[in-house]
Amino acid sequence: MDIRETVKIGDAQLAAADQQLGIRNLEFELDSRAGVSAVAERLADQASRSLLLHTENLEPAVYDRPSFLEAVSRLARSHKHARIWILVQDSGQAVRSGHRLIELSRRLSSRIRIRRPGQEYRNFHETFLLADTSGYLYRKNPGRYEGVANFNDPGKVADWEKYFMEAWERSETDLETKRLYL
Repeated sequence: MDIRETVKIGDAQLAAADQQLGIRNLEFELDSRAGVSAVAERLADQASRSLLLHTENLEPAVYDRPSFLEAVSRLARSHKHARIWILVQDSGQAVRSGHRLIELSRRLSSRIRIRRPGQEYRNFHETFLLADTSGYLYRKNPGRYEGVANFNDPGKVADWEKYFMEAWERSETDLETKRLYL
């Protein structure tokens, strides 16, 4: 029987380096930008089928880093059924600053899709990243780099995926992230 443990690890970068997607049900707390970024990168790097991201604004400090982008690109190109779906509340600043994840989504538009939640989902401001059916990174307050992560909790991932898919079905294409050809 797999019992989830919760630990607070001061250096989440070290904790993330030891985690393997789908192996150990260990929830650990994050308390720094470096820790959140390390976990996001590790989840993206280990995903083999899907990444689902619910975010306020595509936080460049986490999702516009070369190592994260390389992992996402690798996943998107790995097989024809790979999916990277992103629900972003407000992409305006990311578009204006040239966020590289948006550029990658334009090049790999059949695998990386960015949408905006429908009106009824725009009051949900929590941030989460789901990798395949087992790993997650969750932050209740997107303005802070505090949260939890687990590389093997299919139950919790299923709950967030259910919400994500419901919001996705009622979402709309984010026109700001689409390239305009003039």
